Amino acid sequence: MMPVNAARLSFAFLALLGASATPGPTSAIQPPVVRDLPIAPAYAATEINATIFRLQAVTSDAKNQYAVFYNSTGDVVLARRSLSEKSWELFTQPFTGNVSDAHNDAVLGLSADNVLHLSYDHHNQPLHYRQVATTGNLTQFGPAQPMTGQLERRVTYPSFLPGASGDLYFFYRDGQSGNGRLCLDHYDPTTHGWSVTQAPLLEGEGQSSPYWWRPEVAADGALHLAWCWRDSPDASTNHDICYAVSRNGGKTWLNSAGKTLTLPITRAADATVFPIAKGQNLINSCALAVDAQGCPHIAYYANGPDDVPQYFHLWFDGKKWSAQQVSQRMQAFSLAGQGTLQIPISRPEIAVSRSGVAYMITRDREFGGGLRLYAARQPYSQWTALNVLKEQLGEWEPSYDLARWRRDGVLSLFVLPVHQGNNERTTDFPPQMARVVELSGLE
Repeated sequence: MMPVNAARLSFAFLALLGASATPGPTSAIQPPVVRDLPIAPAYAATEINATIFRLQAVTSDAKNQYAVFYNSTGDVVLARRSLSEKSWELFTQPFTGNVSDAHNDAVLGLSADNVLHLSYDHHNQPLHYRQVATTGNLTQFGPAQPMTGQLERRVTYPSFLPGASGDLYFFYRDGQSGNGRLCLDHYDPTTHGWSVTQAPLLEGEGQSSPYWWRPEVAADGALHLAWCWRDSPDASTNHDICYAVSRNGGKTWLNSAGKTLTLPITRAADATVFPIAKGQNLINSCALAVDAQGCPHIAYYANGPDDVPQYFHLWFDGKKWSAQQVSQRMQAFSLAGQGTLQIPISRPEIAVSRSGVAYMITRDREFGGGLRLYAARQPYSQWTALNVLKEQLGEWEPSYDLARWRRDGVLSLFVLPVHQGNNERTTDFPPQMARVVELSGLE
Protein backbone atom coordinates (compact mmCIF):
# COMPACT_ATOMS: atom_id res chain seq x y z
CA MET A 1 0.00 0.00 0.00
CA MET A 2 1.04 3.59 -0.54
CA PRO A 3 2.50 5.35 2.52
CA VAL A 4 0.23 8.11 3.83
CA ASN A 5 2.81 10.85 3.33
CA ALA A 6 3.37 9.75 -0.29
CA ALA A 7 -0.36 9.80 -0.92
CA ARG A 8 -0.64 13.33 0.41
CA LEU A 9 2.28 14.47 -1.72
CA SER A 10 0.79 12.99 -4.89
CA PHE A 11 -2.67 14.46 -4.43
CA ALA A 12 -1.39 17.79 -3.21
CA PHE A 13 0.49 18.01 -6.49
CA LEU A 14 -2.66 16.92 -8.34
CA ALA A 15 -4.53 19.83 -6.78
CA LEU A 16 -1.67 22.18 -7.64
CA LEU A 17 -2.11 21.23 -11.30
CA GLY A 18 -5.78 22.16 -11.18
CA ALA A 19 -6.76 18.51 -11.36
CA SER A 20 -9.93 16.72 -10.36
CA ALA A 21 -9.41 13.68 -8.13
CA THR A 22 -13.02 12.60 -8.66
CA PRO A 23 -14.58 12.41 -12.14
CA GLY A 24 -17.83 14.23 -12.75
CA PRO A 25 -21.01 12.64 -14.09
CA THR A 26 -20.79 10.66 -17.29
CA SER A 27 -21.10 12.59 -20.54
CA ALA A 28 -23.10 11.46 -23.57
CA ILE A 29 -20.48 9.72 -25.69
CA GLN A 30 -21.83 7.07 -27.99
CA PRO A 31 -20.45 3.52 -27.97
CA PRO A 32 -18.35 2.51 -30.99
CA VAL A 33 -19.29 0.15 -33.79
CA VAL A 34 -17.47 -3.15 -33.13
CA ARG A 35 -16.12 -5.43 -35.87
CA ASP A 36 -14.49 -8.75 -34.98
CA LEU A 37 -11.80 -10.11 -37.34
CA PRO A 38 -10.56 -13.56 -36.18
CA ILE A 39 -7.03 -14.49 -37.32
CA ALA A 40 -5.86 -17.88 -35.98
CA PRO A 41 -5.09 -19.70 -32.68
CA ALA A 42 -2.14 -18.18 -30.81
CA TYR A 43 -0.03 -19.04 -27.78
CA ALA A 44 -1.82 -17.87 -24.62
CA ALA A 45 -0.07 -19.50 -21.62
CA THR A 46 1.85 -16.27 -20.96
CA GLU A 47 1.20 -12.63 -21.83
CA ILE A 48 3.81 -12.62 -24.62
CA ASN A 49 1.24 -12.05 -27.40
CA ALA A 50 -0.78 -9.50 -25.44
CA THR A 51 1.51 -7.02 -23.68
CA ILE A 52 0.97 -3.29 -24.04
CA PHE A 53 4.55 -2.72 -25.16
CA ARG A 54 3.98 -4.71 -28.39
CA LEU A 55 4.68 -1.71 -30.63
CA GLN A 56 3.45 -2.77 -33.03
CA ALA A 57 1.38 -5.97 -32.93
CA VAL A 58 -0.69 -4.65 -35.86
CA THR A 59 0.22 -2.16 -38.57
CA SER A 60 -1.10 -1.19 -42.01
CA ASP A 61 -0.83 0.85 -45.17
CA ALA A 62 -3.74 2.18 -47.23
CA LYS A 63 -4.38 -1.26 -48.73
CA ASN A 64 -3.38 -4.04 -46.30
CA GLN A 65 -3.16 -4.72 -42.59
CA TYR A 66 -0.51 -6.92 -40.98
CA ALA A 67 -0.36 -8.65 -37.59
CA VAL A 68 2.32 -10.74 -35.88
CA PHE A 69 2.15 -13.28 -33.05
CA TYR A 70 3.55 -16.59 -31.79
CA ASN A 71 1.58 -19.80 -32.41
CA SER A 72 1.23 -22.72 -29.99
CA THR A 73 4.74 -24.03 -30.74
CA GLY A 74 6.45 -20.63 -30.53
CA ASP A 75 6.75 -20.07 -34.28
CA VAL A 76 6.50 -16.45 -35.42
CA VAL A 77 3.39 -16.03 -37.58
CA LEU A 78 2.72 -13.08 -39.89
CA ALA A 79 -0.88 -12.43 -40.92
CA ARG A 80 -2.12 -10.18 -43.73
CA ARG A 81 -5.56 -9.09 -44.88
CA SER A 82 -6.89 -6.58 -47.35
CA LEU A 83 -8.59 -3.76 -45.47
CA SER A 84 -11.67 -4.44 -47.58
CA GLU A 85 -11.81 -8.10 -46.45
CA LYS A 86 -12.30 -9.94 -43.16
CA SER A 87 -10.17 -13.03 -43.82
CA TRP A 88 -6.42 -13.26 -43.17
CA GLU A 89 -3.58 -15.00 -44.99
CA LEU A 90 -1.09 -16.70 -42.65
CA PHE A 91 2.69 -16.92 -43.18
CA THR A 92 4.41 -19.11 -40.57
CA GLN A 93 8.08 -18.26 -40.25
CA PRO A 94 10.94 -20.79 -39.87
CA PHE A 95 12.10 -19.27 -36.58
CA THR A 96 10.75 -19.21 -33.02
CA GLY A 97 10.83 -17.28 -29.78
CA ASN A 98 11.01 -18.17 -26.09
CA VAL A 99 7.30 -17.87 -25.34
CA SER A 100 7.74 -18.74 -21.64
CA ASP A 101 9.07 -15.18 -21.05
CA ALA A 102 6.44 -12.53 -21.78
CA HIS A 103 9.12 -9.91 -22.48
CA ASN A 104 10.14 -11.75 -25.67
CA ASP A 105 7.36 -10.31 -27.85
CA ALA A 106 7.31 -9.95 -31.64
CA VAL A 107 6.70 -6.55 -33.24
CA LEU A 108 6.30 -5.10 -36.74
CA GLY A 109 7.17 -1.88 -38.51
CA LEU A 110 6.12 -0.84 -42.02
CA SER A 111 8.02 1.82 -43.96
CA ALA A 112 7.14 3.81 -47.08
CA ASP A 113 9.51 1.71 -49.25
CA ASN A 114 7.12 -1.24 -48.73
CA VAL A 115 9.42 -3.05 -46.32
CA LEU A 116 8.10 -4.95 -43.30
CA HIS A 117 10.47 -4.84 -40.34
CA LEU A 118 10.33 -7.59 -37.70
CA SER A 119 11.95 -7.73 -34.26
CA TYR A 120 11.32 -10.57 -31.81
CA ASP A 121 12.52 -12.71 -28.88
CA HIS A 122 14.49 -10.41 -26.56
CA HIS A 123 14.99 -10.08 -22.84
CA ASN A 124 18.47 -8.65 -22.38
CA GLN A 125 19.62 -10.55 -25.48
CA PRO A 126 21.26 -9.71 -28.84
CA LEU A 127 19.03 -8.01 -31.38
CA HIS A 128 16.86 -10.24 -33.58
CA TYR A 129 15.85 -8.17 -36.63
CA ARG A 130 14.71 -9.16 -40.14
CA GLN A 131 13.14 -7.54 -43.21
CA VAL A 132 10.87 -8.58 -46.07
CA ALA A 133 9.35 -6.61 -48.96
CA THR A 134 5.55 -6.57 -48.81
CA THR A 135 5.60 -7.41 -52.52
CA GLY A 136 7.67 -10.55 -51.90
CA ASN A 137 7.16 -13.95 -50.30
CA LEU A 138 6.02 -13.15 -46.76
CA THR A 139 7.08 -16.59 -45.53
CA GLN A 140 10.66 -15.71 -46.46
CA PHE A 141 11.87 -12.89 -44.22
CA GLY A 142 15.50 -12.17 -44.83
CA PRO A 143 18.27 -13.36 -42.50
CA ALA A 144 18.77 -11.90 -39.04
CA GLN A 145 20.87 -8.76 -39.37
CA PRO A 146 22.06 -5.80 -37.31
CA MET A 147 20.36 -2.44 -37.54
CA THR A 148 23.32 -0.20 -36.82
CA GLY A 149 25.62 -2.59 -34.94
CA GLN A 150 25.76 -0.27 -31.92
CA LEU A 151 24.43 -1.26 -28.46
CA GLU A 152 22.58 -4.27 -29.84
CA ARG A 153 23.81 -6.97 -27.43
CA ARG A 154 21.34 -6.52 -24.51
CA VAL A 155 18.01 -5.64 -26.14
CA THR A 156 14.58 -5.55 -24.46
CA TYR A 157 11.28 -3.91 -25.44
CA PRO A 158 11.86 -3.45 -29.20
CA SER A 159 9.32 -0.93 -30.53
CA PHE A 160 8.62 0.37 -34.03
CA LEU A 161 6.95 3.78 -34.20
CA PRO A 162 5.77 5.06 -37.61
CA GLY A 163 6.99 8.55 -38.43
CA ALA A 164 5.10 11.29 -40.23
CA SER A 165 6.48 10.60 -43.72
CA GLY A 166 6.75 6.83 -44.03
CA ASP A 167 9.91 6.60 -41.93
CA LEU A 168 10.30 4.52 -38.77
CA TYR A 169 11.68 5.02 -35.28
CA PHE A 170 12.99 2.07 -33.27
CA PHE A 171 13.07 2.31 -29.47
CA TYR A 172 14.67 -0.33 -27.25
CA ARG A 173 16.31 -0.79 -23.88
CA ASP A 174 20.00 -1.53 -23.59
CA GLY A 175 20.75 -3.10 -20.21
CA GLN A 176 18.43 -4.48 -17.60
CA SER A 177 15.68 -3.51 -15.18
CA GLY A 178 17.01 -1.06 -12.60
CA ASN A 179 20.17 -0.47 -14.66
CA GLY A 180 19.31 0.34 -18.27
CA ARG A 181 19.01 3.03 -20.89
CA LEU A 182 16.72 3.88 -23.78
CA CYS A 183 18.20 3.93 -27.27
CA LEU A 184 16.66 5.35 -30.45
CA ASP A 185 17.35 4.48 -34.12
CA HIS A 186 15.77 5.86 -37.30
CA TYR A 187 14.96 4.24 -40.65
CA ASP A 188 15.02 6.38 -43.82
CA PRO A 189 12.92 4.81 -46.60
CA THR A 190 14.77 6.82 -49.27
CA THR A 191 18.15 5.28 -48.36
CA HIS A 192 16.67 1.98 -47.06
CA GLY A 193 18.91 2.13 -44.02
CA TRP A 194 19.00 2.61 -40.26
CA SER A 195 21.06 5.15 -38.33
CA VAL A 196 21.62 5.83 -34.65
CA THR A 197 19.66 8.85 -33.43
CA GLN A 198 20.51 8.67 -29.74
CA ALA A 199 22.46 5.93 -27.98
CA PRO A 200 21.39 6.47 -25.32
CA LEU A 201 18.52 8.93 -25.14
CA LEU A 202 17.56 8.20 -21.51
CA GLU A 203 20.34 7.10 -19.17
CA GLY A 204 19.90 5.52 -15.71
CA GLU A 205 23.60 6.00 -14.83
CA GLY A 206 23.78 2.57 -13.20
CA GLN A 207 21.20 3.53 -10.57
CA SER A 208 17.87 3.38 -12.42
CA SER A 209 16.24 2.20 -15.60
CA PRO A 210 13.89 4.36 -17.68
CA TYR A 211 10.57 2.74 -18.61
CA TRP A 212 9.06 4.69 -21.44
CA TRP A 213 5.40 5.08 -22.32
CA ARG A 214 4.29 4.20 -25.86
CA PRO A 215 5.55 7.31 -27.74
CA GLU A 216 3.80 9.20 -30.53
CA VAL A 217 4.62 11.31 -33.58
CA ALA A 218 2.36 14.33 -34.05
CA ALA A 219 1.02 15.49 -37.42
CA ASP A 220 3.80 18.09 -37.58
CA GLY A 221 6.45 15.38 -37.10
CA ALA A 222 7.25 16.22 -33.46
CA LEU A 223 8.26 13.17 -31.44
CA HIS A 224 6.67 13.01 -27.95
CA LEU A 225 7.97 10.76 -25.18
CA ALA A 226 6.97 10.07 -21.57
CA TRP A 227 8.63 7.75 -19.06
CA CYS A 228 9.13 6.87 -15.40
CA TRP A 229 12.23 5.71 -13.55
CA ARG A 230 12.69 2.37 -11.75
CA ASP A 231 15.45 1.96 -9.18
CA SER A 232 15.56 -1.84 -9.04
CA PRO A 233 14.01 -4.86 -10.79
CA ASP A 234 11.07 -4.58 -8.33
CA ALA A 235 8.08 -2.80 -9.91
CA SER A 236 7.30 -1.07 -6.59
CA THR A 237 10.33 1.20 -7.17
CA ASN A 238 8.72 2.95 -10.16
CA HIS A 239 8.52 6.70 -9.60
CA ASP A 240 7.93 10.07 -11.31
CA ILE A 241 6.30 10.69 -14.69
CA CYS A 242 8.59 12.60 -17.06
CA TYR A 243 8.13 14.09 -20.54
CA ALA A 244 10.19 15.46 -23.43
CA VAL A 245 9.55 16.42 -27.05
CA SER A 246 11.81 16.56 -30.11
CA ARG A 247 10.98 18.72 -33.12
CA ASN A 248 13.91 17.58 -35.25
CA GLY A 249 13.63 13.81 -35.40
CA GLY A 250 15.15 13.07 -32.01
CA LYS A 251 18.36 15.08 -32.44
CA THR A 252 17.55 17.54 -29.63
CA TRP A 253 14.92 17.36 -26.90
CA LEU A 254 12.94 19.95 -24.95
CA ASN A 255 10.94 19.78 -21.76
CA SER A 256 7.34 21.05 -21.79
CA ALA A 257 8.53 24.54 -20.85
CA GLY A 258 10.65 24.66 -24.02
CA LYS A 259 14.00 24.26 -22.25
CA THR A 260 16.65 22.22 -24.09
CA LEU A 261 17.59 19.07 -22.19
CA THR A 262 21.18 17.87 -22.00
CA LEU A 263 21.64 14.46 -23.65
CA PRO A 264 21.46 11.79 -22.54
CA ILE A 265 18.55 12.71 -20.30
CA THR A 266 19.12 11.57 -16.71
CA ARG A 267 17.17 11.74 -13.46
CA ALA A 268 18.81 15.10 -12.77
CA ALA A 269 17.17 16.66 -15.85
CA ASP A 270 14.26 19.09 -15.53
CA ALA A 271 11.82 16.69 -17.16
CA THR A 272 9.48 15.54 -14.37
CA VAL A 273 5.90 16.69 -15.00
CA PHE A 274 4.17 14.68 -12.27
CA PRO A 275 6.17 13.57 -9.22
CA ILE A 276 5.09 10.22 -7.80
CA ALA A 277 7.05 8.57 -4.99
CA LYS A 278 8.06 4.92 -4.94
CA GLY A 279 5.54 2.49 -3.46
CA GLN A 280 2.44 4.15 -4.92
CA ASN A 281 1.56 1.37 -7.38
CA LEU A 282 2.69 3.47 -10.33
CA ILE A 283 2.82 1.12 -13.30
CA ASN A 284 5.52 1.48 -15.95
CA SER A 285 5.21 1.29 -19.75
CA CYS A 286 1.81 2.84 -20.35
CA ALA A 287 0.92 5.06 -23.33
CA LEU A 288 1.01 8.61 -24.70
CA ALA A 289 -1.09 10.17 -27.47
CA VAL A 290 -1.04 13.56 -29.18
CA ASP A 291 -4.13 15.53 -30.14
CA ALA A 292 -4.76 17.60 -33.29
CA GLN A 293 -3.27 20.67 -31.62
CA GLY A 294 -0.02 18.81 -30.88
CA CYS A 295 -0.70 18.50 -27.14
CA PRO A 296 0.39 15.31 -25.33
CA HIS A 297 -1.98 13.11 -23.30
CA ILE A 298 -0.50 10.56 -20.87
CA ALA A 299 -2.40 7.54 -19.52
CA TYR A 300 -1.27 5.64 -16.43
CA TYR A 301 -2.45 4.03 -13.22
CA ALA A 302 -1.32 4.57 -9.64
CA ASN A 303 -2.89 4.72 -6.19
CA GLY A 304 -5.84 7.06 -5.73
CA PRO A 305 -6.64 8.95 -2.50
CA ASP A 306 -7.97 5.75 -0.85
CA ASP A 307 -4.89 3.67 -1.77
CA VAL A 308 -6.81 1.86 -4.52
CA PRO A 309 -5.09 1.90 -7.94
CA GLN A 310 -7.00 4.12 -10.37
CA TYR A 311 -6.58 5.13 -14.01
CA PHE A 312 -5.45 8.72 -14.56
CA HIS A 313 -5.24 11.09 -17.52
CA LEU A 314 -2.46 13.70 -17.54
CA TRP A 315 -2.37 16.25 -20.37
CA PHE A 316 -0.61 19.45 -21.41
CA ASP A 317 -2.62 22.22 -23.09
CA GLY A 318 0.47 24.14 -24.22
CA LYS A 319 0.71 26.15 -20.99
CA LYS A 320 0.06 23.86 -18.04
CA TRP A 321 -0.36 20.20 -17.11
CA SER A 322 -3.70 18.99 -15.77
CA ALA A 323 -4.60 15.62 -14.30
CA GLN A 324 -7.88 13.80 -13.85
CA GLN A 325 -8.84 10.54 -12.15
CA VAL A 326 -10.62 8.50 -14.79
CA SER A 327 -11.81 5.35 -13.02
CA GLN A 328 -13.75 4.68 -9.82
CA ARG A 329 -12.30 1.30 -8.86
CA MET A 330 -12.97 -0.28 -5.46
CA GLN A 331 -10.55 -3.22 -5.39
CA ALA A 332 -7.04 -2.67 -4.07
CA PHE A 333 -3.92 -4.58 -5.08
CA SER A 334 -0.19 -4.22 -4.61
CA LEU A 335 2.21 -3.80 -7.54
CA ALA A 336 5.45 -5.43 -6.41
CA GLY A 337 7.89 -8.05 -7.56
CA GLN A 338 10.13 -8.82 -10.51
CA GLY A 339 9.41 -9.95 -14.05
CA THR A 340 5.96 -10.09 -15.63
CA LEU A 341 3.22 -9.99 -13.00
CA GLN A 342 -0.36 -11.24 -12.85
CA ILE A 343 -2.27 -7.97 -12.38
CA PRO A 344 -6.07 -7.56 -12.19
CA ILE A 345 -6.06 -4.55 -14.50
CA SER A 346 -4.24 -3.80 -17.73
CA ARG A 347 -1.96 -0.92 -18.36
CA PRO A 348 -4.00 1.70 -20.25
CA GLU A 349 -3.62 2.62 -23.90
CA ILE A 350 -4.87 6.00 -25.12
CA ALA A 351 -6.00 7.58 -28.39
CA VAL A 352 -7.30 11.09 -29.05
CA SER A 353 -9.68 11.63 -31.96
CA ARG A 354 -9.51 14.51 -34.42
CA SER A 355 -12.36 16.19 -32.54
CA GLY A 356 -10.43 15.97 -29.26
CA VAL A 357 -12.21 13.06 -27.57
CA ALA A 358 -9.77 11.06 -25.47
CA TYR A 359 -10.28 7.28 -25.36
CA MET A 360 -8.54 5.24 -22.67
CA ILE A 361 -8.46 1.51 -23.48
CA THR A 362 -8.32 -0.90 -20.52
CA ARG A 363 -9.12 -4.33 -19.08
CA ASP A 364 -10.28 -4.62 -15.48
CA ARG A 365 -11.26 -7.79 -13.60
CA GLU A 366 -13.47 -5.70 -11.31
CA PHE A 367 -15.68 -4.83 -14.30
CA GLY A 368 -15.83 -8.25 -15.94
CA GLY A 369 -12.31 -8.53 -17.35
CA GLY A 370 -13.22 -7.51 -20.91
CA LEU A 371 -12.32 -4.63 -23.19
CA ARG A 372 -13.38 -1.43 -21.43
CA LEU A 373 -13.21 2.12 -22.81
CA TYR A 374 -13.22 5.37 -20.89
CA ALA A 375 -13.98 8.45 -22.99
CA ALA A 376 -14.09 12.20 -22.35
CA ARG A 377 -14.12 15.51 -24.14
CA GLN A 378 -12.02 18.52 -23.17
CA PRO A 379 -11.52 19.57 -20.37
CA TYR A 380 -11.56 15.82 -19.59
CA SER A 381 -13.31 16.13 -16.22
CA GLN A 382 -16.27 13.88 -17.12
CA TRP A 383 -15.50 10.33 -18.25
CA THR A 384 -17.91 7.79 -19.73
CA ALA A 385 -17.21 4.08 -19.16
CA LEU A 386 -18.09 1.77 -22.07
CA ASN A 387 -17.84 -2.03 -21.84
CA VAL A 388 -17.02 -3.00 -25.43
CA LEU A 389 -16.24 -6.73 -25.01
CA LYS A 390 -17.67 -8.52 -21.99
CA GLU A 391 -15.70 -11.75 -22.33
CA GLN A 392 -12.94 -12.64 -19.88
CA LEU A 393 -9.57 -11.69 -21.42
CA GLY A 394 -7.38 -12.83 -18.54
CA GLU A 395 -4.19 -10.71 -18.47
CA TRP A 396 -4.63 -9.18 -21.96
CA GLU A 397 -3.34 -5.63 -22.48
CA PRO A 398 -4.29 -3.29 -25.34
CA SER A 399 -2.27 -2.30 -28.40
CA TYR A 400 -3.57 -0.85 -31.65
CA ASP A 401 -2.64 -0.04 -35.25
CA LEU A 402 -1.29 3.52 -35.02
CA ALA A 403 -1.20 4.04 -38.79
CA ARG A 404 -4.86 3.04 -39.22
CA TRP A 405 -5.93 5.33 -36.38
CA ARG A 406 -4.06 8.27 -37.89
CA ARG A 407 -5.33 7.58 -41.39
CA ASP A 408 -8.90 6.37 -40.88
CA GLY A 409 -9.90 7.13 -37.29
CA VAL A 410 -10.43 3.39 -36.64
CA LEU A 411 -9.01 1.63 -33.57
CA SER A 412 -7.71 -1.78 -34.73
CA LEU A 413 -6.90 -3.59 -31.48
CA PHE A 414 -5.01 -6.88 -31.25
CA VAL A 415 -7.11 -9.00 -28.87
CA LEU A 416 -6.18 -12.37 -27.38
CA PRO A 417 -7.28 -13.91 -24.05
CA VAL A 418 -4.12 -14.88 -22.14
CA HIS A 419 -3.14 -16.07 -18.67
CA GLN A 420 0.11 -15.04 -16.99
CA GLY A 421 1.80 -16.44 -13.88
CA ASN A 422 3.66 -14.15 -11.50
CA ASN A 423 7.40 -13.64 -11.90
CA GLU A 424 7.52 -15.02 -15.45
CA ARG A 425 5.75 -18.31 -14.70
CA THR A 426 3.79 -19.99 -17.48
CA THR A 427 0.26 -21.34 -17.09
CA ASP A 428 -1.63 -24.28 -18.60
CA PHE A 429 -3.97 -22.00 -20.59
CA PRO A 430 -4.41 -23.49 -24.09
CA PRO A 431 -4.06 -21.53 -27.37
CA GLN A 432 -6.82 -19.00 -27.99
CA MET A 433 -8.15 -17.26 -31.09
CA ALA A 434 -6.14 -14.14 -31.91
CA ARG A 435 -8.13 -11.42 -33.59
CA VAL A 436 -8.27 -7.79 -34.50
CA VAL A 437 -11.23 -5.96 -32.99
CA GLU A 438 -12.01 -2.76 -34.87
CA LEU A 439 -13.78 0.12 -33.17
CA SER A 440 -15.22 2.66 -35.59
CA GLY A 441 -17.76 5.48 -35.35
CA LEU A 442 -15.64 7.14 -32.67
CA GLU A 443 -16.39 10.83 -32.15
